Amino acid sequence: MIRTGVRAGLFLLLFLGALELVITELERYFPDEDAVTVSSFKSEEELREEMLPQLEMFLVGREEVDGYMVETYREYEIIKDSEGKLIQKTATENYEYIRYKQ
Repeated sequence: MIRTGVRAGLFLLLFLGALELVITELERYFPDEDAVTVSSFKSEEELREEMLPQLEMFLVGREEVDGYMVETYREYEIIKDSEGKLIQKTATENYEYIRYKQ
């Protein structure tokens, strides 16, 4: 009697597993009309938002002070696309000054 119960339980588990596989395959080939398709492709706007800005210093001025040449550099946050083309350039409040004798 116990053997019959174990066999019936095992059969039931195997049957349910096979049924789940069949249903999964059917859902793949016959999706629900209301199903939403998810794409792994991202729009250009989404990619731009994901790009992290890089900080770079740019020369913004050069002047002579007390016999020295003083160059002024300003820090900018820049964002480039995958091809290296500049998309956005935003100035920060950080400056650096380099002074040298002419």
